[in-house]
Amino acid sequence: MSTTFADLHVAAPLLERLREQNMETPTPVQAEAIPVIWEGKDALVESPTGTGKTYAYLLPILSKADIDKKDVQAIVLAPTHELVMQIARVAEGLLPGQDTAVLPLIGGVDVKRQIEKLKKKPMLIVATPGRLLELIDQRKVKLHEVKTVVVDEADRMLDAGFGKPVFDVMKRTLRDTQRLFFSATIPEAIIDQASAVTKDEVVIRASAPEGAQGVAHLYLLTDPRKKVDTLRRLLRLVNVRSSIVFVNQIDKVDEIVSKLNYHHLPCRLLHREATKEDRARTIQQFRDGVFPVLITTDVSARGIDIPGVECVVHYDPAPDADTYVHRSGRTGRMGRAGLVFSVITSQELFIIRKFAKQTGLSITEKIMAHGALQDPKESRGGKPAEKQTETRQKPAKTGKSKPAVSKAGAGTKNGKIGKPRT
Repeated sequence: MSTTFADLHVAAPLLERLREQNMETPTPVQAEAIPVIWEGKDALVESPTGTGKTYAYLLPILSKADIDKKDVQAIVLAPTHELVMQIARVAEGLLPGQDTAVLPLIGGVDVKRQIEKLKKKPMLIVATPGRLLELIDQRKVKLHEVKTVVVDEADRMLDAGFGKPVFDVMKRTLRDTQRLFFSATIPEAIIDQASAVTKDEVVIRASAPEGAQGVAHLYLLTDPRKKVDTLRRLLRLVNVRSSIVFVNQIDKVDEIVSKLNYHHLPCRLLHREATKEDRARTIQQFRDGVFPVLITTDVSARGIDIPGVECVVHYDPAPDADTYVHRSGRTGRMGRAGLVFSVITSQELFIIRKFAKQTGLSITEKIMAHGALQDPKESRGGKPAEKQTETRQKPAKTGKSKPAVSKAGAGTKNGKIGKPRT
């Protein structure tokens, strides 16, 4: 008999919100993490991107909270403005009618307005660590009633850039405050760092939901001078509603944007130098399907949850295997099918092979020929690809379109994306 959210003691009003969203059965990370959080234990939770980690910590936190108590009872820390706002929206959706219960705090906005909102006594604060510390130092945020602190995207939040402010926040909470760390990847180094502020912590490594359609991991070899054109042909070939293209340096983007737009593939750039309003507008328009291709760096896209993304392209190789997993996790969310491509030169092939070895993924070479993605061996004799590898499809008329290559999808196992099914 499968576990239900009621079995996990999720509060009745929250159960009603979940039913409205057609959420009936907990994902593995929710089923494993919620009981541990209910018990008040510290925990480090690893689960593939898109498996419902936000609900895994919000549901028990909000179920345990006293809505009538006029104090901050829980804090969620996140690395980017976009992720803070996204988490806050999810929490607000679980608490309809409680307009002041959740407060997002981010830098780059008028701090006086945030101080005014703090006077309304929110129950949950979602914040970037820098702005939260600023308000704590001004004695505008009091931590004496905080029962739980969550660090989302923990692998990034404990790196050199964020580690100190995160730990500064932790040190200012009471000794018995519950500390939770969530991420798609939690290596041993992060566990060692977190142990400085946790006690008898539980480590959970959850898998993706059963029956996941899976993600196919593929790569295309190209000449450096033809990389943009290879990207254009690839996006045209897979012909999906939404793709995210990752680049390492913004200075490469102008050529990509110019060529894609010239060939009637509308795209936009998401980058950290843009204003908060421009970034929010770009993400919302991409989510709404106004344009099909979003070009971004890792910093801009980290943690962004856009469920309908069908294809991810690594235009530049990820700097490391963990980043490859995070980028790739923008597609195939909640068990959907997805496509992940790396467009690489022969000099970069060793990077893909290294990622495959470190992650346990099968990353397969493909070429574009005969209007399809083919195995290189099949193409040498001029033979058309097998029917199931055909990737050309008509534009979908509804929002339920699937990526073109679904039979080559990959399942997940032991918290990592698994090998493609055959």
